[in-house]
Amino acid sequence: MKDSRFISADIDSTMDTRVENLKAEALELVQQALADGDNLHEDAAAAILNDFAGMGAKAFLQQLRTYSLLLDALKEKAVFPQMLTLLANLLRTGICKLDGEALDAVTVGRDAIQVEIDGKVTIIGTVNAEILTILSLGKESREAERQLLVIDQLVKRRNSETIQAVAHAFKIPIPDTERITLLIQKLFDGQGNFIRKTFEPMLDEFARHGNHAFELLWCYFKALKGRANRVSFLNALQHLISRIKRPKHALRFLLADFCRHPDRVEPSDRNAIMLANILLRTYNKELDVDIEMTPEEVLNVRNGLDRNVVHYAQFRIDSVEYRFSAKVHTIHAKMVALLKSPKPAKQSPSVRHLLFLEREIFIFLSLLSGKTAHHVLISALTEYGDPRSGIYRNLRAATYLPVFLQHLKIIVRGVGRVGTRDDVGLLRQISENGFQLSELSPTPENQRSVVRTMEWIENVIRGITATNWNSA
Repeated sequence: MKDSRFISADIDSTMDTRVENLKAEALELVQQALADGDNLHEDAAAAILNDFAGMGAKAFLQQLRTYSLLLDALKEKAVFPQMLTLLANLLRTGICKLDGEALDAVTVGRDAIQVEIDGKVTIIGTVNAEILTILSLGKESREAERQLLVIDQLVKRRNSETIQAVAHAFKIPIPDTERITLLIQKLFDGQGNFIRKTFEPMLDEFARHGNHAFELLWCYFKALKGRANRVSFLNALQHLISRIKRPKHALRFLLADFCRHPDRVEPSDRNAIMLANILLRTYNKELDVDIEMTPEEVLNVRNGLDRNVVHYAQFRIDSVEYRFSAKVHTIHAKMVALLKSPKPAKQSPSVRHLLFLEREIFIFLSLLSGKTAHHVLISALTEYGDPRSGIYRNLRAATYLPVFLQHLKIIVRGVGRVGTRDDVGLLRQISENGFQLSELSPTPENQRSVVRTMEWIENVIRGITATNWNSA
């Protein structure tokens, strides 16, 4: 994800192209660092060229063993850091394609992994920490997939078997599983509609079950039908979040779900990031009202952020940079495809939904900072700040121009929080586009929006310059 314009409608940022580039770089390093003809050279080349799609446990074990041997052979050589980065990125891009049973066979330890196949255990020791993190996060996504599946089965048919499956998948004692799921069932009428007034009397008991209650409620939430149900239930979940003692655990669960499928957009994605935005803060005025989006004013918040949760979220996002960035690209690409259509598409998600989802992501990353946040926001600034770019040239772009310009203002404010002196040139370039942006649709509303954004750019440039001057 080195291209700062990966989000752009004008850039071909397909996964296959990026993977082939990674493979080519890794093969070139192998040629440089290892003697041609030895076994490790051949095995390493084969592992680099392997496609992870549908790879089973035995092939995955061989892949991990070869990666480990290759890194061990190069650990004293100058090419080691580059090779580690390339292999880590290949693993990141490939792990979501694996056969699920391959990940199930892997147990991740402190500095080693254990792979069990047909009762035989193989241990690979002294595994690089970055590789261990990628495997751990991959297993989390697999676990989230299994949890959603068993909840779906429970909703369809509640019996001792499905209760036990839920208890096992969520690692909750069976009596607690029975109680929490029974409480959740009472929140809905016979047609599956959420009854808000039944939630508040149960809030104390839900809160006592902490993250177990939140995880189960979130999985039920994903099965809800109807906008009114979703909004009402989402706001109820916010009240539970405010009572959770371990917000980092809830955040981990939401981000694992959001990043499960980088090539898909789920209806719940926007709500996951919206709830994540709430978890970052120590105080939320919106708890007292029903809301459908995070207010822009949270970009003013600094002292009201929970620093421990923010640092954890930054670590999580940076650890799954490829998945997260690929997800952002997927969301934007789907929106551009709809904007190119001569008629409004009837399928879900709509352009407006995707725009609001992007908005939540930009606010979330603005509150975090970190390398992934900076990378995505700069890419978004390049896209939404250029009136000549694909997003503005699309057939139906004029309909959404006011939202595009609101996006640009939020992105600029986000860059003000996470940007560096190196970004000042791009900000000045965007500022020079102000007249052309206002001319795209010269309504008074759009004119005012552009003027406000240009004022923010000047504020951001002054802030970045002052910060760098003081730290010099």
